Amino acid sequence: MTFVLGFDVGGTGARAAIARPGGPALARRSVAATARMGARGVDEEAVGGLLAGLARDLLAAAGADRAAAVAVGSTGTALLGEGLLERLPVVLGEAAGRGPILLSSDVLTSFAGALGLAGGAVIAAGTGAVAVGTDLRGTWRRADGWGHLLGDTGGGAWIGRRALAAAVRAEDGRADGSPVLLTALRERFGGARDLVADLYTRADRAGLLASFVPAVSDAARAGDAAAVRILGEAGTELAATALAALPPTAPGTVSATGNLFQAGPPLTDSFTLALAGAPRPVAYASPLGDSVDGALALASALLHDTLPPGTTDHVATVVRPPTPLPR
Repeated sequence: MTFVLGFDVGGTGARAAIARPGGPALARRSVAATARMGARGVDEEAVGGLLAGLARDLLAAAGADRAAAVAVGSTGTALLGEGLLERLPVVLGEAAGRGPILLSSDVLTSFAGALGLAGGAVIAAGTGAVAVGTDLRGTWRRADGWGHLLGDTGGGAWIGRRALAAAVRAEDGRADGSPVLLTALRERFGGARDLVADLYTRADRAGLLASFVPAVSDAARAGDAAAVRILGEAGTELAATALAALPPTAPGTVSATGNLFQAGPPLTDSFTLALAGAPRPVAYASPLGDSVDGALALASALLHDTLPPGTTDHVATVVRPPTPLPR
């Protein structure tokens, strides 16, 4: 029997599934782990170890000894972690066999999970924010995903930074600060000075900022004007990113994935309103599945040579595990 493996690797761990080509997941696994940063970005040794363990576990669950094809969507291949392209084929080849491996940003696996390899655009929003779109005729567009210092506009870190800024302005006694968010800051971090000490001395600053999003959602539900405004602006920005990734020649279909879209009506309502005001007719499509489902779909397409045109030219790399030397 033939099987494919799909992986989604994020900043807080990895998820994976095994399936027959073109079929639903037969088994799923996940492991929690904070992504470590090395000299070349995301630590490829740490990620490789996670995925190898998941691969062996899933193959055993399916009663298989190898996978015919594998797809990996990782935050590390977007802008960071070039070593992933070198290391993952080795460790996955040892764990899952010598089939082809597709490596991409996790936005591509999110796209495939949401739209099922159809034309349109998908915005993926969690700690960060990035969108990708295609017309299925070779044109691909990507928007944002530039990290929390330069972009990821509307993402969790962006929301958290703006909300915490409103909180510390209240600490200073400024009229435009938010006492409600200041109270939430103190409950979450102990105080403004404690937050600053933590924020500027840890590697995962984006994750720390994004961890404040639930408090922003709570404040918005309580009617805090600053929280409502920040979430509303985030929804508008996320829609703008999705529309920027939608090629003019693609169907006017947009979908959205990621936990951030659970932040509440101020965000989702403004997102929907911004799509409705797009220069061209755009319809929102509820996601068909998640990024692991997308990875399985991409692995199946890789196996059957049916990847959308331009995939390996613009948004993914296909590699084969090295052949082991004879003993």
